[in-house]
Amino acid sequence: MKNFVFLCLAMVALSFLACERDPYWDDEPWHHERYDNDRNNNHNGHNGNNNGNNNGNNNGDNNGNNNGNGNGNTDNGDNSDNTDVGNYTITKLYAIVMRRAIAYPFKAYVLQIDNGEYFYMLRYRFNQDLYVGDKISFSVYSYCPNEIAVINGCTLGEGDAAEESSSAGAGEYLVASDPIEATVAEMFSMKVCYAVSFWPIDSWFIVTTDGNLVYVKKSKLNVSLKPGDRFVYNTYTLYPNEILALKKL
Repeated sequence: MKNFVFLCLAMVALSFLACERDPYWDDEPWHHERYDNDRNNNHNGHNGNNNGNNNGNNNGDNNGNNNGNGNGNTDNGDNSDNTDVGNYTITKLYAIVMRRAIAYPFKAYVLQIDNGEYFYMLRYRFNQDLYVGDKISFSVYSYCPNEIAVINGCTLGEGDAAEESSSAGAGEYLVASDPIEATVAEMFSMKVCYAVSFWPIDSWFIVTTDGNLVYVKKSKLNVSLKPGDRFVYNTYTLYPNEILALKKL
């Protein structure tokens, strides 16, 4: 029995000696000093990160402010990849929604300028409404010549507001609208970025006689359309201006 008790006491003693003590909370002074140094180093590291972030934010803000011109431009920043188009008057203007990389219907303008060309622009890039007759100075993305990247200035005109397209009711499967019959009033083409990471895709824009503007990728339009043609189509429920399927009547 005595041998058993002695053996137990010996095992407890060995276990105690084998336990790793916490160096940060040791009673020896040098361990406290190391903890304080580590804490100071962490604090300095956080300060360094904060200074770096603040400097980065300040530089970004300064660059944005330097590039902005106070004319309602909300797309401040580096415009080195943009191509300046010049000053033109808006002759036609449509309000639609478009999709990008995320599944959200972004409000957008499709507009014609007085040289006959068409462009589109996501509306959050400019913090005021546009009207027919407005004279705008703008730049487009170099990789997408039909998408307005920034409006550099705007002189107000006295024209009408953008034409709004009517939304179709949701179809049986919710993703697509009910079939819609329409007549082509006019057509034009543009390159469109359907997602931020994708290359611009050639697309047809169709204005119907009832004032709607819809668009479709050229690769999905397997029929020839011209003004006066009747057709039936449906759109995505979330993007009521983008044609999902089309058939000529």
